[in-house]
Amino acid sequence: MRYLSSKVRRFSPAMCKTFLVFALLLTATHAVADDWATRLGYPEGAKVLVVHAHRMGLSFESNEAIEKLMDAGVVSSASAMPTCPWFTAAAQWRQQRGDLDVGLDFTLNSHLPLYRWTPVSNSRDVASLVDRDGYLWQNVVQVMVNAKVDEVEQELRMQLLHADRMGLKPTHFTTHLGALYARPDLAEMYLRLSREQWIPAVVINLTPELAERFRQDGYPVPDTLVRALDDYPFPKVRDLLILPQADSLEAKAAATAKLIAELPPGLVQLSFAPATDSPALRAMDPSWQQRVWDAQVWENEAVKAELAKEDVVITNWKEIMQRFDGSVE
Repeated sequence: MRYLSSKVRRFSPAMCKTFLVFALLLTATHAVADDWATRLGYPEGAKVLVVHAHRMGLSFESNEAIEKLMDAGVVSSASAMPTCPWFTAAAQWRQQRGDLDVGLDFTLNSHLPLYRWTPVSNSRDVASLVDRDGYLWQNVVQVMVNAKVDEVEQELRMQLLHADRMGLKPTHFTTHLGALYARPDLAEMYLRLSREQWIPAVVINLTPELAERFRQDGYPVPDTLVRALDDYPFPKVRDLLILPQADSLEAKAAATAKLIAELPPGLVQLSFAPATDSPALRAMDPSWQQRVWDAQVWENEAVKAELAKEDVVITNWKEIMQRFDGSVE
């Protein structure tokens, strides 16, 4: 069967390093030069932050937490997973709240061991994307090893069509677990689809200096990807941060406040996956406690204080694209 055993043994160190560099692109260093914030008309030197909740549609608990945080004005942006059982409910809620910034989280992985989902496409038509039971691969390495780029593109288009049928016009694209950065051909196809749809994908500003540093550190960055990102017209983030894990809610709050306090100037996205607590969440997700804390951490006074500082400008992808298209003066 297609899986990891035989193919991983044929994986070269160079190919593994290529995968690692795409992972690094999702957590790039503060040293990256960035001018997109000022180019878009934000105050010079401002820390421009997209507070982004992902995994909407994954479960009732995900939807409930994200909806509460967006209604409270804490979360400025979210993305929904079109393959998941609660996507329809997320899309319906978004229809009622047309002012909110909700993107599409292209999903090629079904990562939870006891709670699985299938492609939007018929599994027979995208056989390289599923395991022997017809579910999407659990981890990104399996996608990297097995996925055929034409079948990935077909599935992304079907996910877009599904969102359209549910009434969700995405404001931006993200990629669940970073799977579309698993290989250069997948990343290039993803960026091409973004341009075709005129919907921005959340990507790091890969400057020539950063690409060269990756190469000097032994992580090959293909020239084709450098060119694709250089030609990519939409705004890019300087940094893409993930809410840190911690051993307690108090520790997570302290780490979150520190992360916000140390934001670099420029356009940055901070992502996390909140959920409300329930017996079902505890059964389905081994990381349930982190996800519950992801929802609760925003009530911490230190976190609130850091977000309220004058040099932190909260934005979202709707506003970013309005500025980019020139519809906001």
